[in-house]
Amino acid sequence: MSQDTLAHRWPLNVPGRFYVTQDCLDCDLCRETVPTVFKRDSGWSYVYRQPQTEEEISLCIEVVDGCPLSVVCSDGDEYDWARVTCLVDRKKIIK
Repeated sequence: MSQDTLAHRWPLNVPGRFYVTQDCLDCDLCRETVPTVFKRDSGWSYVYRQPQTEEEISLCIEVVDGCPLSVVCSDGDEYDWARVTCLVDRKKIIK
């Protein structure tokens, strides 16, 4: 992905390797696969806790590979989250 992709992340994502972008279609794949990492808010998924175990990391990688819209990303640790402005205002996008 790219820094531009990170800019389109949901603001509720916690900083770290994994994150979900604004194009989530709420299919529930990530939440069903790794409920300890992903949660739902206003019709979209986000990362509320970065994976802590090898099993969680492995399952998150499966989610990245299986996401139907490729909106679950795994390159967040390559960027300084404080320097990449989040362009998504979830209050304006509520379905």
